[in-house]
Amino acid sequence: MKAEAKSLKEAIESLQNATKGFYRQAEILPLLNAQERILAKEVFAKKALPCFDNTAMDGYALKASDMGKTLKIKTTIFAGDCTEVTLNNLECAKIMTGAKMPNGADCVVPFEEVEGGFQNTEKINAPQTLKQGANIRKYGEEVTLDSILLEKGASLSADYLTLLATQGISHIEAFTPLRISVFASGDELKEIWEQTNPYHIYNSNATMIQAILKSYGFQSHYGGILRDNHDSIQAILECPSDVIFTSGGASQGEADLIRATLEQSGAKMVLSGVQIKPGKPLMVAKLREKFIVALPGNPLAGGVLLRLLIVPFLRQLSGAIAHYPQFLMLKSAQNLTRKNRTEALLGIMRGDCVSFVKGGKYGSGEVTPMALSNALIVFGESCNSIQKGDMLKVLPFKMDFGSEKIDFIN
Repeated sequence: MKAEAKSLKEAIESLQNATKGFYRQAEILPLLNAQERILAKEVFAKKALPCFDNTAMDGYALKASDMGKTLKIKTTIFAGDCTEVTLNNLECAKIMTGAKMPNGADCVVPFEEVEGGFQNTEKINAPQTLKQGANIRKYGEEVTLDSILLEKGASLSADYLTLLATQGISHIEAFTPLRISVFASGDELKEIWEQTNPYHIYNSNATMIQAILKSYGFQSHYGGILRDNHDSIQAILECPSDVIFTSGGASQGEADLIRATLEQSGAKMVLSGVQIKPGKPLMVAKLREKFIVALPGNPLAGGVLLRLLIVPFLRQLSGAIAHYPQFLMLKSAQNLTRKNRTEALLGIMRGDCVSFVKGGKYGSGEVTPMALSNALIVFGESCNSIQKGDMLKVLPFKMDFGSEKIDFIN
């Protein structure tokens, strides 16, 4: 089951392929409870928008052909009025925003463009310049009846919920969230609430993983520290989760037992290393209907790969059609000479520029560079020199996702 580390593009493709056939449960929720969830079934428009011709502003409804003529004010129409109004020859109607257009009218003139404005009670002099269709919102011009309102896999944002509410939809079917468990690995680790001696290390990786996941809308359960033995690792493979995270234990060291335990359990390897700095020892495996993600123990490497590869993978597992990271184009704030290798550098976005944390020189075991940064800039092997002012593809830490694949590698 052991395999060579894959290139970054191969790793992305392997993760995307691994999601195929993943079973997602769904549930029906009140509309507001479904916010930020993933839509489980496409939604069709039950009602056209607008559902009748109406006025976009307060004014007079009239015929464009009556420009310059004196018109009788027949009535006043308010939003919500259901009475059918028909204008006869040389007639107009006062009308309020959102009200149904009277039959025979083909434009609306704002009150302020008519002599006497709103104060007229019997007649108006129609302006000399009128345009047919002006200030009218036509039936179905925004949403057509029976058209697809939202596609399956849409992330239910506040604006999407508003759109659904216009259809009188009070409940919606959404995929249930992924069940995610997080563990740390290593006898040298202590929990952040425990006392330590100089040779112990606080377990900051679990906090990092859970916090980054939460920033992207994923909830997780912390399961504790795994000791470096086969039985403790084997036990977590049976926990009721869709995705199990560990940090450390994915490389080839003597104490790294997670790989060996997965092999003995019959897991199928999806990734066994990625050719990128930092973070080569990333492992992703599938065991029956669950995935195990073993991030590098070095915090900076783990944080980079979690954002760059695993969060998009989790979005696709969740059923989201928008799971491809979207980049911003920003100017480099400095010169940079780099080696011919695939590398993800930490950056700081300010305005229309991006600079490189510590000039791109730090170790994968450091933590402070992540705290100083807010973006990733990914370089391929052919990009060995950056000049100040060069345009770069930049992935914000809180990145947006799209439904079409784009190349974010510089």
